[in-house]
Amino acid sequence: MAKFFNTSGPCKPEDHYMIDIGEHFQNVRRLIDDKRYFILHAPRQTGKTTYMINFARKLNEDGRYVALYMNVEAGQACRDNVEAVNRIIVSCFENFAFTFLPEELRPSEACYQIRAMEQGLDTFLTRWTAELPRPLVVFMDEADALIGDSLISVLRQLRSGYSRRPGAFPHALCLIGLRDIRDYRIYSQDAKRYIIGGSAFNIKEKSVRLENFTLNQVRDLYRQHTDATGQAFSEEAAGMVHEQTGGQPWLVNALGREICFENPPIAQGKTVTPEHVAVARENLILRRDVHLDQLADKLTEPRVMRVIQPIILGEHGGRDITAEDIQYLIDLGLIKKGRQGLEIANPIYKEIIPRELTSVTQDLIAQDPAWYVTDQGKLDIEKLLEAYVEFYKEHSEMITARRTYTEAAHHLFFMAWLQRIVNCGGSVAREYAAGLGRLDLCVSFAGERFAFELKLDGRDALKKGKAQLADYLDRMSLGSGYLIIFSRAEVTDWDTVGRGEKHEARGKRIDVIYM
Repeated sequence: MAKFFNTSGPCKPEDHYMIDIGEHFQNVRRLIDDKRYFILHAPRQTGKTTYMINFARKLNEDGRYVALYMNVEAGQACRDNVEAVNRIIVSCFENFAFTFLPEELRPSEACYQIRAMEQGLDTFLTRWTAELPRPLVVFMDEADALIGDSLISVLRQLRSGYSRRPGAFPHALCLIGLRDIRDYRIYSQDAKRYIIGGSAFNIKEKSVRLENFTLNQVRDLYRQHTDATGQAFSEEAAGMVHEQTGGQPWLVNALGREICFENPPIAQGKTVTPEHVAVARENLILRRDVHLDQLADKLTEPRVMRVIQPIILGEHGGRDITAEDIQYLIDLGLIKKGRQGLEIANPIYKEIIPRELTSVTQDLIAQDPAWYVTDQGKLDIEKLLEAYVEFYKEHSEMITARRTYTEAAHHLFFMAWLQRIVNCGGSVAREYAAGLGRLDLCVSFAGERFAFELKLDGRDALKKGKAQLADYLDRMSLGSGYLIIFSRAEVTDWDTVGRGEKHEARGKRIDVIYM
């Protein structure tokens, strides 16, 4: 069977293209040799499971350790039932040992007799370790999926056995999840208070983060496809994939799959070019595959909204944003700390987030995009803006009635309008980050480009907006653009909505529209 780009479940070397990250795991090997308990964390679908399964397999092949990868997510359903979680986790050990270990290294029946006890995990690991001819190394995936007192119990059992290693407890142990344990805030029903994960597992030596692919790793992954099939990726195409995905492993594989394997493949029998990458990118965004759907689902969480909304607005954020909120979104892979401040993790996510937040609004906008296209196939941008002002006046309740992202409602409403109209043959590029002070948009349609800058009114909004838009127009090599300033206050005089002014800044023509 020919190999392919995998986008679902762990990768298998015999079935899928995979990159070698052995150098990255030299640090993990040192932690294991030093008998450490540590954390490996990364966002979903970045390859954690794939690499830890294969790493455990290599450790077993080396013959120095008995290594087992296992997943405890099934314990989540038991919530605060400690005994039930112990029983399920010990059963998980049984199933994964049966899958990955030879019979002589699997736990004996005597180890399983205590699986329902409150200290069942501790006792199980003690008995099994004593049976083994070599030190035990455990990779426990989805540990942070456990809830409340169940998670606290597991962490404390691992901590209590730590001093008995390696003769009567695992020699080394890795907890695998989305977040560092210091970010766990666990509510204990028993204690009626929140407990920080680090205090329940203070034996943690180190946290290791699995990073995204580098450009060279993207090249290496795609080169495997070239070696197998003869189909090449141009250097520009590989670079565009890395730029658009930020090296996020699922996205890199999804673009490769869309370009080379979908029915029909976008670049069937051809060298892959940036144009093929652009088509594949748009297909992924429109189709909302599972990974992107899960991403969108997170946007409704209050702590996510607290951070994402200021990024959309270009503001620094309110006092209610905590360092823990920011780290949570970084660990989810939603944002990163960029040169200009907090920004969305990669251009594809940057496109997905506004589209997801405006998808319902787009569906409710009863406008035929063809109305705004001239007989020559060009976009009539002035007609589009005039119609937007009228539509806004008639349907402003679509903004005021919004229950989430209320501060960004004006920006999102305008983006929904643009996207709805431009979908008939153009594209909208977005540039936004916390601290920029605005949101920049560039509409491309039939060979023409139109630049917009969106700002909330405030002190020196016009002065700053003109300077900022002039900078954006310089970068885009355009001579004119539109500055739209939205009022934060409730509208009392509708005649002022849509009022326009003509300005100039550094030789650039700027049309200002007050909303």
